[in-house]
Order: sequence, then structure tokens, then C-alpha cells
Amino acid sequence: MIDRYRVFHLIVTQCDLSASDSILRSALHELMQALQADRGAYLAVGAGGLRCLQARTSAGADLQNVQESLPWEILQKIPSSRQHYSAKMPITPKGRNIGSSFSRFEIKNMLCVPTLSQGQVVGVGYLERSPQAPNFAPSEIKVVSEIFQDVELMLGNSWKYQRQSFEMDQMKGEIAMSKINMVSADAGMLRLFHQITKVAKVPSTVLIHGESGTGKELVARAIYNLSEGKGPYIAMNCGAIEQSLMKSELFGHLKGSFTGAHKDREGLFKKAEGGILFMDEVGEMAMDIQVALLRTLELGEIMPVGSDRPEVVRTRVIAATHRDLGGLVQERQFRNDLFQRLRGITLEVPPLRDRPSDIPLLAEHFVKLFNTKLGLNYKGFREESLALLKQREYRDGNVRELKHIIERAMVFEDDPDLIGPEFLSDNDPKLGASSGVAESLEFEEQLNRYARQVIEVAITACGGNKTKAMKRLGLARTTFYSMLNKYGIQD
Repeated sequence: MIDRYRVFHLIVTQCDLSASDSILRSALHELMQALQADRGAYLAVGAGGLRCLQARTSAGADLQNVQESLPWEILQKIPSSRQHYSAKMPITPKGRNIGSSFSRFEIKNMLCVPTLSQGQVVGVGYLERSPQAPNFAPSEIKVVSEIFQDVELMLGNSWKYQRQSFEMDQMKGEIAMSKINMVSADAGMLRLFHQITKVAKVPSTVLIHGESGTGKELVARAIYNLSEGKGPYIAMNCGAIEQSLMKSELFGHLKGSFTGAHKDREGLFKKAEGGILFMDEVGEMAMDIQVALLRTLELGEIMPVGSDRPEVVRTRVIAATHRDLGGLVQERQFRNDLFQRLRGITLEVPPLRDRPSDIPLLAEHFVKLFNTKLGLNYKGFREESLALLKQREYRDGNVRELKHIIERAMVFEDDPDLIGPEFLSDNDPKLGASSGVAESLEFEEQLNRYARQVIEVAITACGGNKTKAMKRLGLARTTFYSMLNKYGIQD
């Protein structure tokens, strides 16, 4: 019989209690040693399902090909059942398990146990040993469950410690959360914030990857705000610029180099000298532009269109994409050498559906933002409204989607104090059918009606002063008065 306290003591003494990776590595090692197991893993339960935090072998190596090596069909049932699962699966002479549902896993002798926090299943511990070993005994299952529960508590404390350390660093002036300008209490986002503070100190190229609307440019701006460079921050969208003009846009051109080049013009690399050039949707660039960009990243110099003399630039590039650049390389739509050059430091921005605890924080933040911008005074949400926001999947727009939903609700809501669920749904009859799907003229009409009401609310909040309303909305004068004319808002 294994001694729970001895194993726990070994785990604690062999790991860094402030680092979750170290805790899991030590815990899996000691459990595999104590139970003569061949494999061990720990998985976190999230809104998107199970996510493997760490998987190890008894030899002390990372378990390769986790998707094929672990019994996902069984593991995925543990959170809902809230029960452990132990089984010894016979192996066929061909090396396949009996039973079609296990044919691709070759499971031998396994134990899966749930871990809980505040009454909710938050993790699943997994151990596997050979068929020659005895079944996991009830006493072993009990101790393994207790130890994995101890490990979950240690992980929770380590994440709290990381957050507290992050906040302490802020207090000491080593970092400034106000410069990051992002709202989150999620452990994954806090790790991202910590990574931002690290990469801000060096001039390396950075690739930011994340779904549309997750806040990739906010990450780039945070890096700029925390960096020591004195140059400007310039942002561009590679998919929004005509590819035939991209070289001129990036590297500049000389007078007479092409039709319409009436004078010399600096490119964005030169304009961002000493600062940061943020290149969003970098996966949309044409191949010839990719070649030129790679040369600039490698040599630190540009060649303006029409020139044969390279110019040295000291501009840091932060690229971003929502696409799988590795997949584009396989499809020969993106150069592998540029991909390898960009991916050296990659920051992953998690989607909103994987951090549901952030939804109330972000919602409160956006209410304050639009109260100021639109001259409103909402105090918050009704309870059922927050529940509705938490239930949404946010697969199309992530944080941006949440922001626009709240702005729309604040404009149309009749209650002056609390925002109800009425206008938080895409299918509310008062907004018209399928208001969240831009596929018809009906949507265009809804959008125009919405934009008009936003402007009218801003003008009213500014006491009828259109100049103040224009500044509050952050619109250029020509754009603002063009919209007044378009929507029939009289002077």
C-alpha cells in the first residue's frame, strides 16, 4: 500500500511550488514511481472540454503524440460522471485492444480520477500501467484520488502566487498593468501578461496568434507601451492593402519609380524607425512581399521601390495572424523560411470561450467605457443578463463580439440603470431577425439605425454640441458630418 504522506512529501520537496509545470512534473513522477505506472497525465476542464496540462512517461520524458496516446473517450466522461474510472483492458495479438471504442488507444491498465474545486470538477488525473501489473486496488485508487486533489490545490495556490507576484511586480514598478490595458483574471491571460513584460524588454520579432477579436493588437500595443524604445507605434493590416502597392507601403519609393510616384515617399518601416511596426494578418501577404520582408528581418535593411541602395532601419516588427501559418506553409501559400523567422517568439491569445471567468470583468469594463463615450450612466447588468452573456459561445468575434453586443444593448435599453437580457440576443424581435448575421439588406438597415442612434445619444449627452459629440465618438470632422447627412440628423 502506498503512503500518501510520503508521496506528497516527495512531490513538495522536489518541485517549485510557485510553478505549475514543476508541480505537475514532480507529482506525475512520484505517482508513477509509487504505483509502478508507465504513463501519467493531468488534464484541466474548461468550457471547450479537456486540455492536457502535462503528460509524462516513467522514464521522465514528455509523452509524445498525446492525442493518440490518451483514452480521450473515457477521459471526457469523467467531469460529468464525477466518478473515478479504473479498468484493465486485454490486448489482442496484433497489439489492439478488444472493443471498438478503444481500438486506436491501446490502453493497458488505467485509472482516471476527477479533481474538484468549490464543488466543480476542474481536472482529471490519469495513470496507466502494463497489463502484467495488478489492477489498481481500491486502496490505491483512494490514495491516488487524494494526491491528485492535493495537486489541484497546489496548482490553484501556484496560480494565485503567480498573480500575486505579478501584482507585486506592478507595485514595485517593475511592470505597469495600466500600460498593458487589458482586463483579465484568467490564469492563461495572466501568463500572457507576464510574457508581454518579458518580450517588451528585448527587440526580438514577435508573432501573436489568436482568433479574430481576441485582442491581438492590444497585445502589440502593450509590448510597445512597456518597451524602452522611443520611436512611434504604427499599425497596418496586410489584408487591407492592395498587394501591388505593398512594397511601396512598407519600404517607400523614389520619385518616378512608377506611374503616380510624383515624389519620394517614406515607407512604414522608415516611419516606425526606433519603434514598432505592427503587421496584422501577416498571412495575407503575397509571396514576393514575403521575400522582401524576410530580407528586412534578416538584414535590418530596406530597399525602397526604384532604388538600388539599401537603407538600414531599426524597426521592430510584431506580426499577428488568426490563420495557421504552418498549414499555409504546407499549402505553399506562406514561405517556410519566413514562418520560421517569425515564430521564434510566439504569443498565443486564448479565445474568450476558454476564459469564461473574464466575461463579467470585461462586461463591467465595457459598461464603464460606453458610459463615458456615450454619456450614459448604467450601473451594470441584471443577473439574467450576465447569465446570457456567459452562455454565449463567442466563436465569431470573441472580445470584440462581446464589446459590440454590450454597446448595442446600452443604446437600445430603456431601463436607465441596469441592462436587461432583451437586447443581448442576436435574435431579439425588437432588433429584427438575425441581427447578428450580415447577409442581407435588412442587416444594413439595422446597422444604419444603430449608428444613427449612437450619434444621437452622443449629441444629447453633449447638450446638443456636435463638436463635443464628434470628439467624444472619436470621429474625424468629415466623417462625422458625412454621417449626419447620411442619417438625416439635422443641424
